[in-house]
Amino acid sequence: MNKLKWYWHIHHDVLLEPLTEPLRNRIKFIKENKPKDEIELRLKLLKPVKGKLPDEVVKARKACDKAWKVCDKAWEVCDKAWEAYVKAWEAYVKARKAYDKAWEAYVKARKAYDNTFKKYSKEINELHEKECPNCPWSSEKSSIF
Repeated sequence: MNKLKWYWHIHHDVLLEPLTEPLRNRIKFIKENKPKDEIELRLKLLKPVKGKLPDEVVKARKACDKAWKVCDKAWEVCDKAWEAYVKAWEAYVKARKAYDKAWEAYVKARKAYDNTFKKYSKEINELHEKECPNCPWSSEKSSIF
């Protein structure tokens, strides 16, 4: 693991922390984004730690950074899963619309079929009796049992 470069006052609300990017990036950000009346003080107080920090602080921060990297990678996986979910949902919505249209067409076709079947039920029953003599089919029960 790289040796951490610790600084005072990188952020206004944190006393001490290691750099997570080049110092010039932070200085540029302060100059371009912070209120004009804060810039001089921020830059004056932003300086490297010269003394030795307690080993436990350094170790704890390294553990914290390592855990953050794991969180960050897990979040990337979450993002990818979310993107897949959104695409899948969009595909589902399209498929559901197609299904709904197909269902409407089926209902109309089934109704037409049922009406046509009723219309020709006499002819169909006569044909059935001729082709299936002694069949136990009952049109009242709609079953062979």
